[in-house]
Amino acid sequence: MRKQKIYLLIFIVVLTALIPSVTVSAGADNSVRIQVNGDTVSNQGRVIDGKVYVPVDSLYNSLDLSADWNQSSNTVYLRSQTDSVADIVKKVSPSVVGIIGKIKQESPEWDENSDNIVFGSGVIYKAEGYIITNAHVVTDMDKIVVVLSNGKSYLARLKAIDEKSDLALIKIDKGGLTPAVFGDINKMSVGDTVVAIGTPLSFSLRNTATKGIISGINRPLDGEYRFIQSDVAINGGNSGGPLVNMYGQVIGINSVKYSGYGVEGMSFSIPSDTVKYIVGQFEKYGRVRRPYLGADFSEGVAATYGLPSDEGLSITAIADGSPAQKANLQVEDIVTAINGAKVTTIVEYYELLKKYLPGDTVSLTVDRDDKTIKVKVTFDEEK
Repeated sequence: MRKQKIYLLIFIVVLTALIPSVTVSAGADNSVRIQVNGDTVSNQGRVIDGKVYVPVDSLYNSLDLSADWNQSSNTVYLRSQTDSVADIVKKVSPSVVGIIGKIKQESPEWDENSDNIVFGSGVIYKAEGYIITNAHVVTDMDKIVVVLSNGKSYLARLKAIDEKSDLALIKIDKGGLTPAVFGDINKMSVGDTVVAIGTPLSFSLRNTATKGIISGINRPLDGEYRFIQSDVAINGGNSGGPLVNMYGQVIGINSVKYSGYGVEGMSFSIPSDTVKYIVGQFEKYGRVRRPYLGADFSEGVAATYGLPSDEGLSITAIADGSPAQKANLQVEDIVTAINGAKVTTIVEYYELLKKYLPGDTVSLTVDRDDKTIKVKVTFDEEK
């Protein structure tokens, strides 16, 4: 379908009411430049019959709008990010559940001096009773009980679990639920307002809401995938609950909080794209099928300290019989790209692997002995 440029009639008085600093100026060639808060957002304005027309897609980010074009109905839908936190909580709460259960006696977490009751949160994924939560919430939980926002409780079954991503899928025998809407983390920015909803500290505090901002998008922790960092208050029991943007969309599943003397406001959530990837694998295969190369890597010095880097990943070890060995990769080879996509950190490497399955063949760009070569390798399946 041919992409069309959509123009929106802009009245200067309306713009000024929305954003205090809007400047419209005409160039020598009668082109119209639009500035919002001093930043040029479009040079493609047109003056027709004394009115200014501007492409919608050049304005909606600056005006905090979302825009959708429905060609069949010939309609542009604009939505303003003006919902209050109260509106967001009201909208999302029916999709948030509490999870409670008792630790299995064979679990290392079992404590004979405790009631061994643990709890967490979850997000309704499908109306037929499918719920996403953290793996660490349910991995050692006996008789998983899900409590809906209306207070009704149901026994749940563990359908799939992946400890590497810290995600699990459980199901209750209850239909007609309200599934959450998942948003695109790539449309979020540092400083955007977010809300966490969950069950902190006590099950009597179900559906507690806290507000903060996104502090970072691509944060590496001790895992294979990136995290969202925020300063939203997250406490024990919030695990598995949603991190929500101001459109009421789930952009992350709350997972980790840093705590300790002098540490404040450092909470981490699994981004929605990773959630969709893992749950998609659950639905297709009942587990996560990860491609396996069989090489260990080390990052460059800059990347190790979290600094921008152009260095690739150095191979430090190769497993016998692995795809890496079969492809004649060598220790001290430096892998700089996978199918042309640049890779400088181990997290970037695993993020790129989300595109592939066991059995897929890729081309690795490798620096070896001051030469750049291409090496084709076919992934096995990670065990």
